[in-house]
Amino acid sequence: MKDTMQNQICSVSHVDPKHEEEIRAHLPGESEAIDAAAIFTQLSDTTRVRILSMLASSEMCVCEMADLLGMSQPAVSHHLHVLRQNEAIRFRKNGQRTVYYISDNAMGVTIRRLLEVVAGGKGQ
Repeated sequence: MKDTMQNQICSVSHVDPKHEEEIRAHLPGESEAIDAAAIFTQLSDTTRVRILSMLASSEMCVCEMADLLGMSQPAVSHHLHVLRQNEAIRFRKNGQRTVYYISDNAMGVTIRRLLEVVAGGKGQ
């Protein structure tokens, strides 16, 4: 009886092979799910969100970000390294300075859009 209770989620059968196949077609494979989870983990840190917000406004060097965040440059550099792993940000040398900016790739576009939604307070 215990097995029967565990298998029955509700009293109505929802078996629709066509619907199930449509859903399965949208499920990521294990590798893709691992990649997505890694990105969500990288973006789950409030300091990284604040860094991305600053970079959405302007290109910046580590020392500028450290001053604005009230953090050490090595701590900010660590967060930048994590964000570079998923290609959310990139950098370029400008003389002796290294300037960081949000990537123009799909990840960067998505991050900019997410920041716009959050800043607007709307989930649209």
